[in-house]
Amino acid sequence: MNQIAGNLPPNTIVPSNWDLFIPYLNRLYEDIAFNVNNKDDGYYTMPITNTAQNILNVPNFGSFIICVSGETTGLPTITASLCKASDSAPGVINVLGIQAGTLAPWAASTLTISSTASNFQIKHSVAATTGNFNIRIIGTQ
Repeated sequence: MNQIAGNLPPNTIVPSNWDLFIPYLNRLYEDIAFNVNNKDDGYYTMPITNTAQNILNVPNFGSFIICVSGETTGLPTITASLCKASDSAPGVINVLGIQAGTLAPWAASTLTISSTASNFQIKHSVAATTGNFNIRIIGTQ
């Protein structure tokens, strides 16, 4: 029953041999648990500076919701929708929510998402500082 993450078998054949039933049931439980626990792609960490840089793992066209927060407490956060119909034209960004940083050197700092003709980019507002941020993307591509 080895399945690709996110896919459970549409049906199973229960073994008639009692000696095989317990291993079968254990494997079925493992498949269910693996798929339930992996239902969300999670997030990845990216260093962000005060110079705009391409957001990793975001294709150059499509529709996305992006959530960005610091790897540690006190860093700024942003949630935004990103829409880009063409890989050769700037996209549209709508900020859904934002909160400034709260601890030094991040106090009152913000994150900004922008678009070039080829990519979505992100930066923060603290000069000469790099912060590690967790990024979660929900998207169409």
